[in-house]
Amino acid sequence: MSALAKPQDVFGRDAEWADLADFAASSLPGLRIAVVYGRRRQGKSYLLRRLAEACGGLYHLATEQAEAVSLRRFADSVAEWQQLPAGALGFRNWEHALDSTTEFMTRRSVRDGVPPLLVLDEFPYLASETQGLPSIIQGLYDRLGPGGLGQPTPLRLILCGSAISVMSGLLSGTKALRGRGALELKVKPFGHREARAFWQIEDLQTAFLHNALIGGTPGYRELAPDPHVGETPDAVAEWIARNVLRPSAPLFDEANRVVHEDPRIRDAALYSSILAVVAAGESSPTKIGGLLERPATSLTHQLAMLESAGFLDRAQDLLLERRPVIAVNDPVIRLHHLVTEPYQADLEAGRARRVWAESAHTVESKILGPHFETLAAEWVRRHAADDAGLDVGVTGQTVVPCREHKTGHEIDILSLARGARPRTTGAPIAFIGEAKSRDRRPGTAQLERLEHVRSLLTASGHDASTARLGLFSTSGFTDEALAAAQQSSGGILLVGLATLYGQAG
Repeated sequence: MSALAKPQDVFGRDAEWADLADFAASSLPGLRIAVVYGRRRQGKSYLLRRLAEACGGLYHLATEQAEAVSLRRFADSVAEWQQLPAGALGFRNWEHALDSTTEFMTRRSVRDGVPPLLVLDEFPYLASETQGLPSIIQGLYDRLGPGGLGQPTPLRLILCGSAISVMSGLLSGTKALRGRGALELKVKPFGHREARAFWQIEDLQTAFLHNALIGGTPGYRELAPDPHVGETPDAVAEWIARNVLRPSAPLFDEANRVVHEDPRIRDAALYSSILAVVAAGESSPTKIGGLLERPATSLTHQLAMLESAGFLDRAQDLLLERRPVIAVNDPVIRLHHLVTEPYQADLEAGRARRVWAESAHTVESKILGPHFETLAAEWVRRHAADDAGLDVGVTGQTVVPCREHKTGHEIDILSLARGARPRTTGAPIAFIGEAKSRDRRPGTAQLERLEHVRSLLTASGHDASTARLGLFSTSGFTDEALAAAQQSSGGILLVGLATLYGQAG
């Protein structure tokens, strides 16, 4: 149990704080390195500032400047931490800077049982100007780390950055810091429950609609001219018109900024085209390449880069070896490519409400439907065990071939039994679910389809006979479905918004 209690002004992030506090307060000897990364506006910097304050550590925020300027700024940060006047310190290079700073820090007595802490935020800016900086840190670790000579003094270093493709690679492959990280933490957007609480939205339909359009990035609340969201779906439409679809609003072009700020994404037009095609619903590399009039193999690098940067998800079929399903995983990027960009001329002319009305079908089919499936799968993974006693293993999607209907049945949510490995013969199946976000309430027809799929899976050699069935809906269920679920003794789960948001009975 860490001695560093989470500050009251840090919203959520209990798991992230616990990981960081355990790392920072560990009594293990020597230099220990943590790598923290995530998209911009997730609250990483705020979290690390508060951690440094709690530890009495040194937090330094790098900027995109020449090496000499970056060194002077770092020297001033170290001087301030030592309560010296600005300009009192000077470093020849980054090796000298880190050697001197760690020497200063290790001379300091351990404060309340917590080792000295140094945080270098926006580390990619420093690494881009000083190409060998990770190797310099490697050398520092080899001298002061657990394998160093003598009895190394406890010391903690956190490297943080928003360029996910850069940060996620620091500890991988043949990179200098490979095998030297004690913690690798990705700070993600809030889940739908945390996002609802953060935006202080009471109405569940409103919370779902807002989350489908904006997502769980906490920093977007600061970018909204009017952060208050009304308590009806119609109020969300007005809020989107004022805060997102207005050219003068910071969120209007956020999707372009957040993608192109990654230093490894250089061909802006091609990357934007890929995101637009995927947002419109194309999910295979072949179809994406076809629409862009390029061979699928020529897009391998770009797709991998967008995936490593956190803009695309690549989901493998749980049961069969087939091409992966690719999807945009950020609601703001999806909204931009489906609504903002196609109607940009109208939006610049001030016709946001007209655009919203005309794009209603696109929003329903391309945004709300896929997002509800995502939330349903998230509930199964994170909350179903506590909320419904549904204890499952790997959860994803699949397509079940059917000779009777001469088609393949797409399964929105499929969960294997705990411990089962995907794409293995006869993998045991624990849950089969379908998600419906439209106004029409699902009923016995959907349950019969799930029962049919379960029988197909059993006939194909999978252990699915005891798999529980589930329907997810934003608009409730028919009386017949409710009665069937009641009679099933828990074999059928009906999951509405109240259950998804943890508000059920």
